[in-house]
Amino acid sequence: MTRDEMIARAVQMRSRDLFGQVTEEELAGLEALQKEIEIPVSNGSVPVYEITPKTRPLGRGMLINFHGGGFIKGRQGKDRLFCSKLAEKFGIIIWDVDYSLAPEHPFPKAVHEAYDVVKYAYDHGEELGIDREKIILMGHSAGGNLAVTVCMRAGETRDFRPAGLVAEYFPADLSTDPAEKKRVEGDMPAQVAKAYNTFYCDGETAGNPYASPLFAAKEQLKSFPHTLIISAGLDSLCYEDEEFAAKLIQAGVTVTARRFENSRHGFTVNRTDEWEDALGLTEDFIQRNLTITPAKADTE
Repeated sequence: MTRDEMIARAVQMRSRDLFGQVTEEELAGLEALQKEIEIPVSNGSVPVYEITPKTRPLGRGMLINFHGGGFIKGRQGKDRLFCSKLAEKFGIIIWDVDYSLAPEHPFPKAVHEAYDVVKYAYDHGEELGIDREKIILMGHSAGGNLAVTVCMRAGETRDFRPAGLVAEYFPADLSTDPAEKKRVEGDMPAQVAKAYNTFYCDGETAGNPYASPLFAAKEQLKSFPHTLIISAGLDSLCYEDEEFAAKLIQAGVTVTARRFENSRHGFTVNRTDEWEDALGLTEDFIQRNLTITPAKADTE
């Protein structure tokens, strides 16, 4: 498939993504305020939706979210709803990052953007009125992959250390053909999953740990913060998510991992299946880690 053919197919797939959408009435009823800002990164800027609750005590933490969509679909109303509810519940600013999409912008552009946005928040914590030692990262599906890569690189650079990481039903192995993996009956067809992977990275780069975190070395994982990994039992990605959780544990990271057996991919943001139980788990994790001051990054 040529690059032009990839782009044409991606555009078609984006137009069909209506699952989990929210109504205009739901969005209009949100109390949290939203504004779009541009955050400078190493190669331009990235649009970020800053969501601010009506009441926000100074010095609170912050959550930086990376939406899902298989690396090819942008931020949607359901992402805004999800983030706005959390912003109001915890009285914190949330940045919802609308990173560059594949196949127009393949790996590693989104990886670099994700890291640069988080580093910008740490570098401008006083200006933002946040406690930068209490910044939690979250990602859903492809966004979970990106949030994981931010933690990997932060461990290497020692620029900062997040207070926590929430990664939900994310692709951890883009190198292995989905047809060769253990599959869940009724899940996305393997050939469609392969197309998503191919749009994002080619065969030569798919084995890079920053594309496929499952291949990360122990050294790249040991500096991760407290981590919550949520997988869905009706999603074939659950197996690699749980394998990645085990690798984190082996590296000495504190991990909570839970498979929601009767849930499908995207269930938390789409508000389907066991989403309320998963949301409760996520909220408990956020609350705990907003009160924990992580070890400072080693900048020497």
